[in-house]
Amino acid sequence: MNRACRFLMLLTILAVANPVVLAGAAGPIPPRIPNVLLITAHPDDETLFNLGRFRERGWRISIALVTNGEHGGVVQGLRPDFDPRFDDDILIEEDPAPGVWLTTPPAGPRVREIPTNLDLATQRRGEFLGSMALHGVTTVYFLSSLARSDFEDSWDNGVVNWDRRLLAARLKIAARDAQPDLVITLNSGETWAHRQHFGLAKIVEGLHAEGDFDTPGRHRPALYGLREHGWYTESQVPQIGDFALRRDRHSSVLGQSYAEYWRTATWYYSSQSSHPVWFAARAGVNLIPGYGDQDLIRRLDSTRGAATIDLLLRRYPPNAARQARLPPRPRVLDLSGWPSR
Repeated sequence: MNRACRFLMLLTILAVANPVVLAGAAGPIPPRIPNVLLITAHPDDETLFNLGRFRERGWRISIALVTNGEHGGVVQGLRPDFDPRFDDDILIEEDPAPGVWLTTPPAGPRVREIPTNLDLATQRRGEFLGSMALHGVTTVYFLSSLARSDFEDSWDNGVVNWDRRLLAARLKIAARDAQPDLVITLNSGETWAHRQHFGLAKIVEGLHAEGDFDTPGRHRPALYGLREHGWYTESQVPQIGDFALRRDRHSSVLGQSYAEYWRTATWYYSSQSSHPVWFAARAGVNLIPGYGDQDLIRRLDSTRGAATIDLLLRRYPPNAARQARLPPRPRVLDLSGWPSR
């Protein structure tokens, strides 16, 4: 075996043992399907980006869910005579209570009563797991139990009442299991959005900078945030680090356009305003801008050496065989009891 062959063999062995050997000027490319860890505050937050782009590539996606969305409103239907001069919203939403029913959009029939916050949490977990199965998600980490709100679900309070040490401990457990090449959360720069969205993003940014998502022997994973440009006019203003992808293009692996796939994935969320019927109703009367023809995701860190999302999308293009190997339903790990308070 000549010297050149021995050198190539050594590079191959090292690349399998250590992903960073494949690093180039743009950063290291893992010599395997990338691992993605998505960290969100509520069931349906992941709909801010089209996870079909990962599914069609057969990427391994894990998602850590902080709350169960138990203090949201249950969409009841549409105001038949909506008038923007007098009505704040075209959607009719009610807090969980006797007589509040989950309905099939857009006009029924009624499916089940949602009399308590526990009932709503159970409903939203079911919606979430259905959507995660569609995406081929590998693992779901529940950080709050159904019986108690380990991390408060609240628009008004944001993350003020969250136990940050406990959250960090549970996210570290999830990261140790997922071994991410990319960490994706919400967008810390969109401070006009849900307070728990940008609040969680700032927490994750701090943990990322401290190395809490690192896997020994690898570079620190790149960090991204989901843009809320479909929900807020302010979010349509470009931000530094934005990366855009077209929603109107057809995916031969998914068998539909990315916008159509998004509609299929969000159809699970019948109790929430992210459901495509409820979402379109708001966009139709200009209460929200709608997504248009783009998905946006924003780079939140300046980590050098990490494989960036655009690099990984090019390196691992859509592949039907890899998609076929995704699990039919996610593995579920309940981290709500570990570590104890």
